[in-house]
Amino acid sequence: MLLGRYQPFHRGHQRLIEEGLSRVGQVCIAVRDTHGLDGSNPLPFFAVKQRIEAALSAYAGRFVVVPLPNITNVFYGRSVGYEVERINLDEATEAISGNQIRRLSAAP
Repeated sequence: MLLGRYQPFHRGHQRLIEEGLSRVGQVCIAVRDTHGLDGSNPLPFFAVKQRIEAALSAYAGRFVVVPLPNITNVFYGRSVGYEVERINLDEATEAISGNQIRRLSAAP
């Protein structure tokens, strides 16, 4: 499972999901419902979902995109049957900034 805002969905998100797919073969992309909270969250869930599905069309059937409330903490008990792991990508991908993309795509 990958949990995020994806505001907007960009190449860094795509690479992260592709890495998850290569590791386990399937991915649940959980989109936090943060639309309208502030200027950093301009897109409603369905716009985010459409962008994700278009970018990942080559992987159709191997991922799902689901809405979640604005998750701020993730807790788990012992022996839950899954792992929590950070995926580190190459430096260029890690440098992709959603904030910068939003600034560049904002109307003048």
